[in-house]
Amino acid sequence: MCVTMPSTLHQGVVSLFCDDSALAFDLLRSVFGIELPELTQYTDRKGELDRYLPVVGDTGEIRMDVALSAELQRPEYRRAGIAVIVEVQKEINSVKRWRLWVYWALLAERLRRNTAVLVVPLSKAVARWSRGLGRLEIPIREGLLVLDHENMPRISDLEEARLRPAWTVLSAVIHAINGDYESARIAFEMALELADERRWRYAAIILSAVPKHEADQMKEAMNMEEQHKLTELELNSIAYHDGLDRGKLEGKLEGKLEGLAEILFTILELRELPIDAATEARIRACNNPDLLKRWAARATQVSETASIFD
Repeated sequence: MCVTMPSTLHQGVVSLFCDDSALAFDLLRSVFGIELPELTQYTDRKGELDRYLPVVGDTGEIRMDVALSAELQRPEYRRAGIAVIVEVQKEINSVKRWRLWVYWALLAERLRRNTAVLVVPLSKAVARWSRGLGRLEIPIREGLLVLDHENMPRISDLEEARLRPAWTVLSAVIHAINGDYESARIAFEMALELADERRWRYAAIILSAVPKHEADQMKEAMNMEEQHKLTELELNSIAYHDGLDRGKLEGKLEGKLEGLAEILFTILELRELPIDAATEARIRACNNPDLLKRWAARATQVSETASIFD
């Protein structure tokens, strides 16, 4: 099980397949209509390709997001088991067009199993690109399975959401990044009911997939203690780091500073520490992201607002 707070939406979605090792196989059945035998003994196979790293070269690119295998409950002569590769794709990547087939060929040969490749795109543009990859091959290949808002079932009520938390959050993310937030609202309510570490991790994953105005509305259902806890975690969470990444890519330092300042103001407000005009002006005038981050960290501990600047 993945137990750390993911720092990007990509990592968050990957963690769902770590939490629920049968999830990928069940998606093959229910979404793509693939007939699979009864399965058992799900095993993480991500390390199986490590021996190929010196040959392929780029150790950062060869690593699959998720690789799993499952044994057959009733062994068959024609196959030993099933494997599936899951690749969560944030952006269009010309190298990945070729690398996906490398993943498939190497893992299938290594395990000697029927192996499926499941792509989870994190935008409409990437979904269109992913769906077109097979048509670029000669001959056309139908091997890639693309899971997006067109085929991922929506979660319609809380009772359904409670049955399978990882599935629920995955559905919420896929539909939220495409502008449909109803499943995200249900999934967020479900996440806050969880009694283990998934509670805050799943909440952070869901909030990172919706726009700020929607996230703010969802947070209104939380009590002050819960809001305080989640805001503290935001400094190391998906929303914070994805925001910084977007800022770096777009060259928008002002947007990055504004986001950090808002996190700091939120922490102060939740802790009921006063913000006078001078304090607000000093925070908004700061043009050092690292300094704003330090002030926010101090704001979670101090008893007086002025102490954040010490």
